[in-house]
Amino acid sequence: MESYRLEGQTFVIDDYDRKPAFSSFLPGLAGVKGIPLWTFYTNRGQGMNSFGIDNKGNAIMEFNSANTAFENTQVKGFRTFLKIDGEYYEPFFTYEKEAKRQMRMNKNSFKIIETNEKYGIEVTVNYYVLPNESIGALVRQVSVKNIGDSAKEVQVIDGLPKIITYGIANGEFKEMSNLFKSWADIRNLENKVPYYTLRASTKDSAEVSDVEGGYYYLTVRDGKLQDVIYDVDTVFGYDLSLMTPVNFIDGSIEGVLSKEQCFANKVPCGFTPFKEVVEPGKELAFDTMMGFAGSTEQINAKLDTFCGKDYLANKFVEAEELVDSFTSDVKTHTAAGKFDQYIEQCYLDNFLRGGYPYVLNKDGNKSIIHLFSRKHGDPERDYNFFSIAAEYYSQGNGNFRDVSQNRRNDVFFNKDVGEFNVKTFFSLIQADGYNPLEVRPSLFNIKEGKEDEVKAYVADSISGDATAIQNIVAGKFTPGQISNTIAKLQLELKVDDGDFIANILNDCDQNIEAGFAEGYWSDHWDYNMDLVDNYLSIFPDKLDELVFKDNTYKFYDSVAYVVPRSEKYVINKKGAVRQYGMEVEDEAKLARPGFNKWATNWLKTPDEKIYNTTLAVKMITLALSKFAQLDVDGMGVEMEGGKPGWNDAMNGLPGLFGSGTPETFELKRLIKFITDNFNGSETVVMPAEIAKYLDDVKAVLDKYNNGQVSDFEYWDEVATIRENYRESVKLYLSGEETEVSKDYINEVFSAFAAKIDKGIEKAVEMGNGLVPTYFTHEAVDFEPVVDENGNPVMSHYGLQKAVVKEFKTVALPYFLEGPARMMGNVNEETAREMYNNVKKTGLYDEKLAMYKTSASIEGCSMEAGRCRAFTPGWQERENVFLHMEYKYILSMIRAGICPEFYDTITRALIPFLDPNMYGRSTLENSSFIASSVNPNPDIHGRGFVARLSGSTTEMLSIWIEMFMGGKVFTYEDGKLVLNFTPKLSNWLFDEGKVTFRLLSSCDITYVNETGKNTFGDDAAVVDRVEINGETVSTENKIVGEMAEAVRDGKINNITVYFK
Repeated sequence: MESYRLEGQTFVIDDYDRKPAFSSFLPGLAGVKGIPLWTFYTNRGQGMNSFGIDNKGNAIMEFNSANTAFENTQVKGFRTFLKIDGEYYEPFFTYEKEAKRQMRMNKNSFKIIETNEKYGIEVTVNYYVLPNESIGALVRQVSVKNIGDSAKEVQVIDGLPKIITYGIANGEFKEMSNLFKSWADIRNLENKVPYYTLRASTKDSAEVSDVEGGYYYLTVRDGKLQDVIYDVDTVFGYDLSLMTPVNFIDGSIEGVLSKEQCFANKVPCGFTPFKEVVEPGKELAFDTMMGFAGSTEQINAKLDTFCGKDYLANKFVEAEELVDSFTSDVKTHTAAGKFDQYIEQCYLDNFLRGGYPYVLNKDGNKSIIHLFSRKHGDPERDYNFFSIAAEYYSQGNGNFRDVSQNRRNDVFFNKDVGEFNVKTFFSLIQADGYNPLEVRPSLFNIKEGKEDEVKAYVADSISGDATAIQNIVAGKFTPGQISNTIAKLQLELKVDDGDFIANILNDCDQNIEAGFAEGYWSDHWDYNMDLVDNYLSIFPDKLDELVFKDNTYKFYDSVAYVVPRSEKYVINKKGAVRQYGMEVEDEAKLARPGFNKWATNWLKTPDEKIYNTTLAVKMITLALSKFAQLDVDGMGVEMEGGKPGWNDAMNGLPGLFGSGTPETFELKRLIKFITDNFNGSETVVMPAEIAKYLDDVKAVLDKYNNGQVSDFEYWDEVATIRENYRESVKLYLSGEETEVSKDYINEVFSAFAAKIDKGIEKAVEMGNGLVPTYFTHEAVDFEPVVDENGNPVMSHYGLQKAVVKEFKTVALPYFLEGPARMMGNVNEETAREMYNNVKKTGLYDEKLAMYKTSASIEGCSMEAGRCRAFTPGWQERENVFLHMEYKYILSMIRAGICPEFYDTITRALIPFLDPNMYGRSTLENSSFIASSVNPNPDIHGRGFVARLSGSTTEMLSIWIEMFMGGKVFTYEDGKLVLNFTPKLSNWLFDEGKVTFRLLSSCDITYVNETGKNTFGDDAAVVDRVEINGETVSTENKIVGEMAEAVRDGKINNITVYFK
């Protein structure tokens, strides 16, 4: 039997603790009306290596980086101490030759099992997060089973040796736990539910406050609460290493319990003791819960519920069904069962980063909340601070690029999302074309004029004092804050709580929330057109309404601006010109009345009114801004905002006047949308400043096309125009507007497109037939800036300024992103040529049959970024970064090179890998796979950094392309059309059938008994389409009302027959 294997929906690892270490996590899904916990586990010890509430700082069990977690989990994680007929034994701990250990991983739980024939004992531990409750909990179900032939006296001490007291942040605990344990208190002992909190706040300030809230520990067996050990010394005695429970080994349960417990000035623990005789085939089973409660009153009020018969057993079933209720949106059945489950796991992990769109009042004042999202932080991404709101309707934080790309396919799975994501991410585009980094959870506020009505509704809906809820809705709030307060104060509603919140939100505005945070990446806007294209693949009949009619788009107004070249072109200590200090905070903006650095701000006119516009204007602004950022050769978009593109580890490129072609291809795509759809004499109303910007750039381009200016002169003039424009809109838009005809817009952007095409041709030529991804530009002619006395003029960065007069362009070694972006924009013949060229370069890993982020960059300067300093085949350097490899694979199928696509995925897609090589569940993605250039051959092909990456959204796009083809819905001759153009290989058909779920509601079955693929020259083609056994079409599409009924969720099954 394989030691890694799939059993039903469970991924099994035998002898898990002897396999390569990996880190993963439970998804924290507690339901719409549940309190999530974050939980991380590894294949060492008893699995769980850290968990907590709300954010990284609120760790109940200490959060550690992965390498430290692998070392600590056996000792500082959950422990089970046993005495079997007086003989001491600790399962899951040390090397035991007789012990057989197994890990069983499901989407919303995991289980570890140790079977030890020597002692005749089998120990099982199952973990899940409590769903749909007002108090969050990690539930740990433990069973000690007698698998011998005779009765055994079993003594057990089970629990956690170190619990961080609530109020002590994880970082504080690591650095000052010896001090902070002085504040620690344990309450509620009389109820057998220790409540770990602080006596007062720990800040060294004049104001000392109470600490509200605490962590709790409780164990239930046979409907009764059990005694708890909270003083670690009573168990371990003198062994402060926590390796050996000395007092238990030297004595007995009775001896441990006879010691008087004292928690003063100690890091507390939570253990539960048992002693009884267990008959053969019977078990000693109990359930432990750990989590957070707002007060002892809140946790005590739930104890009867927690002790209810089969309550926690039923909650486990509920937790398993809960996750399936979400992942069933992508239910798939093919001949490759592991692939089917892999798609569900990708879908789950995708919405854990982008959020699951939950729609309220879809037929009224629609609100959309993205539930369960969080920034991708975990033991392997220890650099990120993550947050999962500990409330109903839980939302989390995220980065613009990550959230945008992971919401790419939202509308495909929930049509009611509509244009929400388009509006969110285009509104967050600033007037200068950049965007904030941080996307925050949506907040709501009551519409102007509706305040009294909502206040009265709240009072009428609550039995008793409604003041607390009225105070919440008086400002900006989240739905979860309302629900949490109702639960915490045990308020009694006269209506269903879901209806209560929905009715309040019906009279509210939903606010997009964001923050600058740091830096301006060159690529974040790249993903916006994915949102537009996917919206139009479901609503092709609403293009005009989306682009031209909706006048509620805004411009995000950031605290930071990109300085002009005169402020960032500087001479470094070696005498070379670099680009440093590229963005600064705007002091004038900070002094402006009403501008809040920490809040979400929108660009206004001088009368302090937010300026509203259309998507058309946002597209024009974005495309114009990026066109004006093309480098001196017109090949790549400059990284002049201070941050690189997708590959963050090339962080030195902006300083080297770096530019990238991936953004050029996305710019080409955006401009094509404009030239395809902006036609006729109708006008687009736009800010006068943007209209002038457009005219000014067009005028310089005309001069360039007429041979009046050189490449450098053109670049210099356009950059000056760009800088002048930015200065004009830095504080306000004037409010003046200009009407510009669509025909003129089309003319201008057609000229832009021609310039871009020439730049791409030049780039491909420079790359010897394969487009480079990155360029740097060396200032080979420049003048130091001096004042009238000949003294150096210093920039705000502290280096002497310089004026560049000539650049020398250098192409970096091949990176995969350029070809991946380009392939999606070319025809089948060109794509096949690119595919063959890529395989001849260092981008292809022949040993693994996978694609790396780059060829060797050994020849690059360390100035290029930390990527150069990394070991080859590790992190972003010359490695198989799954997101980019999947993006490349997606481009293959989109370009129509399907044979090459299927040849690639059978060797590179995660579910088809050898798990012995991959070293973890082949249902779960990793951020990267160590490539064969890594100096350690033992890790070649192994996955690192769990799950939450852009690879999941690329895979979902691949899935859609495989099963539906390019356009799902089209609009032809005034009618909606649903198209069936799958690109499926014959080996995917299970006895001639595959089934998948469209729009989360309609199961489509393709019946193909021809043995042929559904692509290529000799493809199986659609014979007929049946609904409820009735033939509704003899083409590969259904049209009109029938197509609308599918989109509206009124048809649940369609069968398409091929011939």
